Amino acid sequence: MTLAIQESNQDLQLLATRIKTNGEVTFERVGKWPPPRPPTPSNPGVRGGDQHQYTFTTSWVPNLINQYRSFNGRTLKVSANDNWPFFGLKSLPGEAAGDVPDTGIDVQIINTLALYLNFTYEVKRPSDGQWGNLLDNGTITGMIGEVANRVAHLAICQITITRKREKVIDFSTPYYFDSLTVVSRTPQLRSRALAAFSPFTAQVWLSIGLFTLGLGPLTRLFTWLAPPPDSHRPVSSQEGRVMSHQREVVFNTYTKGSTTRGVSEFSFHFFRSLVVQSNLLYPRPWYLRFLFVSWYLFCFYVYALYSGTLMAVLAVPSYETPVDSLWDLPAAVAQGFSVGFVKDTSIQYIFQEAKGGVYQEVWKLLDYTNFVRYPDHAFDKITQEKYLFISYQMNSELRAVQRGRQRFYFAQQTFYPQGYGIACFSGAPFLPKFNQMLMRMLSSGLILHWKDIELGRAYSSSSASSSTPTLTGNRKPGAITLEHLQAAFFVLVLGFLTAVISLVGEVAWTAWSKSCW
Repeated sequence: MTLAIQESNQDLQLLATRIKTNGEVTFERVGKWPPPRPPTPSNPGVRGGDQHQYTFTTSWVPNLINQYRSFNGRTLKVSANDNWPFFGLKSLPGEAAGDVPDTGIDVQIINTLALYLNFTYEVKRPSDGQWGNLLDNGTITGMIGEVANRVAHLAICQITITRKREKVIDFSTPYYFDSLTVVSRTPQLRSRALAAFSPFTAQVWLSIGLFTLGLGPLTRLFTWLAPPPDSHRPVSSQEGRVMSHQREVVFNTYTKGSTTRGVSEFSFHFFRSLVVQSNLLYPRPWYLRFLFVSWYLFCFYVYALYSGTLMAVLAVPSYETPVDSLWDLPAAVAQGFSVGFVKDTSIQYIFQEAKGGVYQEVWKLLDYTNFVRYPDHAFDKITQEKYLFISYQMNSELRAVQRGRQRFYFAQQTFYPQGYGIACFSGAPFLPKFNQMLMRMLSSGLILHWKDIELGRAYSSSSASSSTPTLTGNRKPGAITLEHLQAAFFVLVLGFLTAVISLVGEVAWTAWSKSCW
């Protein structure tokens, strides 16, 4: 605002508003404007008060960077939540009860600004404990609302710069860039109870079973359709006894005697070959020899693949399928996982306001009851139940380190990169100076240095870091345990149960048959 004040017949004094470093609004003399003068013969068109007649003693628009080189000890009110590693708070007991800064990247930033710009600050948590946003009904919540309503001069606490927030406040230059990730528990080791069936898919097992069952009837059909062997040609003693006028075409290699072969005996023979047992049948006709040889080669190939794959399955542990991107969330939810994040943050509005694509699909999977108020609550839920947490990567990594990094899994694909800034009320005059100082911190690498400090503090305070296995430990192969052989025992017990059920059924059938006849 500019005022022009005339004192008697003197020039008009030009006054402009100025905001002092203590927040007081005053008027300061910035120039003068001569009063109107009558025209003269030499200057008939020039009158006092024309736009070329005023002069300025100081700049009409102040240099805010120079003006806020020092706040002269002014106290600023800062809104923040307890959100380590960016802004950690600790509560003071007794009469001095309240929140004071503890540690964090944002704490280092605000302390540096206070030191070089000569101000102090008081920290106040928002009444609702939220980061805040502009709601559809016009309400402004959280830290954003504290700043927009002039309850606080600024807010700094890992606040994401969004278009909706910029409608009600001004943001500083982004001082840190981060992405979102999905945090879950470390994939659990799969059960080895069905490891014996894992080398092949269900389609392969079905195909092998059908061929094994079908070759028995097929071979019996061949022997039934085949013409009788030449009764006048004797058979060598090594091949068995002479077969005269018989349709029998298969010898028993152990007894050297010929018997009538049924479908069950042929089927069991093919099953014996499949599980690498010795051959009990010696085929004489060439068509059966070709059939048997092809089956033996098939069994050899299947056995080689099965044994090699089973060895790899037992040697290398198999884990649950991890969640590596947003596209994996629907499958995880179908398996009983719940998905959540810190409520009333920019993350919620990213998914809530999505008009299509994967963000909208994820929003349909969410349940408000799974949202948390603080990240620490989410990490507790991850270790206690099947819970997936969408959060900022660095914040999550440091919390995982504190609790034992090996207990958590981070998605391989991050998404939605964004920047953090200092939130100031609209038109804050000290914002240009803050931007200048933030650029100096970024250029000097101070912010990354403070990040490394917090990361080191997290590792030093982690009780699980000492128990983390290393690559230099004992890597000698261990003995076979029951965990490796549980699949074999599973098959054995399954066979015993089937035999018992079959025995009970046979006894019942026999008793029923006798009673009926």
